Amino acid sequence: MDEEEVFLLLEGYLRERGFTETLKSLEKESGRHFKEKEGHQLVLKTGQLQEILDDFAHKRRMETEKSLSVDHLFEDGDGSYAGLLWSSLDYLTEGHNVLVVRLIETGALAVGGSKAMLVSTSIPLPLSLTTPPRSVVSQTHKVCKGAVLCIDFHPTKRNLVLCGSMDRTAFILNLFKKEEEEEEQEGGVMVQSFTDHTKYVVRALWSRTGQYFITASYDKTACLYNLQGDLYHKKKVFQFKDPVEAVAVSKLSDVFVVGIRNDNLLHIIDMTLDDPVEVRLINMNAVGDDYVSFNPMHISFSPSERHLLISTDKDRLILYDWLSGKLVTNLYGATNDEFSQPRHCWHPNGQYVYGTSQDKSIVVWELRSQRIVSKLTGHEGIVRDLHYCNELDLLVSCGFDGAVKLWINKRKMEE
Repeated sequence: MDEEEVFLLLEGYLRERGFTETLKSLEKESGRHFKEKEGHQLVLKTGQLQEILDDFAHKRRMETEKSLSVDHLFEDGDGSYAGLLWSSLDYLTEGHNVLVVRLIETGALAVGGSKAMLVSTSIPLPLSLTTPPRSVVSQTHKVCKGAVLCIDFHPTKRNLVLCGSMDRTAFILNLFKKEEEEEEQEGGVMVQSFTDHTKYVVRALWSRTGQYFITASYDKTACLYNLQGDLYHKKKVFQFKDPVEAVAVSKLSDVFVVGIRNDNLLHIIDMTLDDPVEVRLINMNAVGDDYVSFNPMHISFSPSERHLLISTDKDRLILYDWLSGKLVTNLYGATNDEFSQPRHCWHPNGQYVYGTSQDKSIVVWELRSQRIVSKLTGHEGIVRDLHYCNELDLLVSCGFDGAVKLWINKRKMEE
C-alpha cells in the first residue's frame, strides 16, 4: 500500500467519524489538502479502513491460533497453576529489598539483597503442604560490594551459583557443601570472580551444560566465558549500541538471545563458534520497521522452546514464534512503565504465564485465551523477581517488602 492510499484511507475514516479538527491537523502536518475529487482513480467505500483493520485482526487471530496449537498452548488451561500463598519468609535479608530469587529441586534457595548480600537457605523436603516453613536457618554471604542483581544455579553442579552485582563484578560461589566433599569444606566459598564490566552486571546465565556462561551489563556489553580446565576464561566481548537489559539462554542448543535498550532487534548468538557471532536477528516490531516503542526488560523461552516471551516497559508482554520470529500475541493487564523492572516465568505445562506488576501483585495469564485468570496478592512492596521450580512445583517471588514468598498449586491442596 503506497503513501497516497494510506492518506486517503485516513481521510475517509476521519470524515466518516466527523473528526473535522483532527482532519485539519492531518492536513496541516502532512501538507496535503483532502478534497472530494470526482473520478479519482482510488474510490474508497464507506468503512474501508475499518474493514482493512478488521481483516488484519482476523488474520492475526488465525495466525495466533495456528502458532499456539502447534505447542498445545491453544488448548484450554487445565486450572493447574500456582495460585495459593503457601509460605512467607520475611527476614532473610533483614528486611532489606530482595532483588532476585532462585529455588532448585534440592530445596536450596538463594536470594540477592540490595545491601550487598547473598543469602542461602534450604526448604525442608519432602514438602508438607499442610505445614509450610515459617522460618528457616539461613547463611549470609558478604561476597561483593553492591546489590546482587542476578543469580543462576549451575545446571549440573548444583552447589555452584553464578551471580552479577551492582558493583560491576560477576562471580561464581560454592554456595552449598556437597555430601561427597571434605567435612571442612564450607559453603559460601568464592570459586572465581570477574571484573570485565564497567557498570552494573544485570544478567548472568549458564549455558545448558555449564561449559559457558554469559554476563551482561549496562556498560553496553555482554561477555561470554568458556571453561578451560578448572577455570572459566573470557572468550569474547560483544559490544552493543545501548545498555543490555535482558538475556535468555536456550536449553536445547548453545545459543543465547540478547535484548538491548532502544533497539527493536533481538540478537541471537551462537556461543560454540571459534569466533562467536550473531547468527540471527529478530525484529520485535510486527510490521518489520525500525521504530522503537518499547524495551525488552526480560526474555525467556517457553518450556518447549517454540516461543520467546518478552516483558516490556509498556504494560504488555509479547509472545514470539522462535522459528519464524513473528509476533504471536500480546498479554495485557500488568501495570508497568519505563521505570519498572518487570519479570515473568512460565508454568511448566506452558499453559500459564506469571508476570510482575507495579501494583504489588503477580498476574497469572492463561496463554490460550490471553485472559487473566488470577492476581496473586500478598506482597506489601513491588514484586521484583519470579522463579518457578518445576521439580517442586512451587512459584517463588521476592520484592521490595523484603519478603520471599512461596506459592503452591491450589489443586494440590484440594487433593
